[in-house]
Amino acid sequence: PFSIKQRTGVKIDVYNVAGQRVRTLIDETRAAGSYTDVRWDGTDATGSPVASGVYFYKLAAAGFSQTRKMVLLK
Repeated sequence: PFSIKQRTGVKIDVYNVAGQRVRTLIDETRAAGSYTDVRWDGTDATGSPVASGVYFYKLAAAGFSQTRKMVLLK
């Protein structure tokens, strides 16, 4: 979940531990508000399943950027 204070472009990318982008989850303009509709189904950009392990997601919006760790378990 994330919140934005004004209408702005939002981008959320998933990266593997090697720093390679696995998939872009969101790359669009969104209105101000709170969002909980972001889900990653454990697939890469081609739709192929990725291995269980540690991944990172990066949220970028309106000059703000944050990276967090997550674990994919199958």
